[in-house]
Amino acid sequence: MELTDSLLELAAERCRAVAGDMLNGIVHNLNNPVHALTMQTELLRNSLAKEGLDALRPNLLEKCTRLERVAQELKSQLDVLSWRDAYVNPTRQLIDPTHFGSWLLQFWQSDLLFKHNVAATLATDPPPPHIQAVPLALTWCLEEPLTALLSAFRDDNAGGPSGLALKLALGFGPLPGGGLAVRMATTPETEEVGGMAGEIRHVPELQELTSALGWDWSADLNQGRLSVRVAVPGKAG
Repeated sequence: MELTDSLLELAAERCRAVAGDMLNGIVHNLNNPVHALTMQTELLRNSLAKEGLDALRPNLLEKCTRLERVAQELKSQLDVLSWRDAYVNPTRQLIDPTHFGSWLLQFWQSDLLFKHNVAATLATDPPPPHIQAVPLALTWCLEEPLTALLSAFRDDNAGGPSGLALKLALGFGPLPGGGLAVRMATTPETEEVGGMAGEIRHVPELQELTSALGWDWSADLNQGRLSVRVAVPGKAG
């Protein structure tokens, strides 16, 4: 089936908005390894300029190890960003849910508020099947509720630092008869969530989109508790 132009346009707009909202956090995260590389390289250069390198060798090896760790962290973050394009593609393709889920959580952890206040876990037991799906639709189904959650989180704690922390579980598993079952839920680590509430935008559009695809989608956000369910029928591939 073909997605309507209006739905595709709206979905693309939402994906761009989400990416834009997290730009500062992403830049901050990329600056961390860049600054660390600069600092460690300068320290290494200063060490190499000194005499008696034999005594300094263990220290130099430790600095090299640190540089390697920072470089790997930078590469990992760049990989997460590069997969953004693949998972907002409107064409049907084969998706590995485990990779998709790992990427989604890593991408959203680039947001500083999400990173520091939400502990996320990915559940893939029993192993989910690879499935033919529209990645943009699956991304939107999960990111729109996440956007609402974080908006409520920010609004509720606009007056100062927050002690509120959330546990988020993202799970993938097989549907009976073939297909993919997705469940995402958050649980506040404290009952003191105040009047925290949020509205999930574009629910009618998401329902229209998932209905057109033959999916079953539902989402609810109340008092910091987010619950999202998606059922993607199909043949495992």
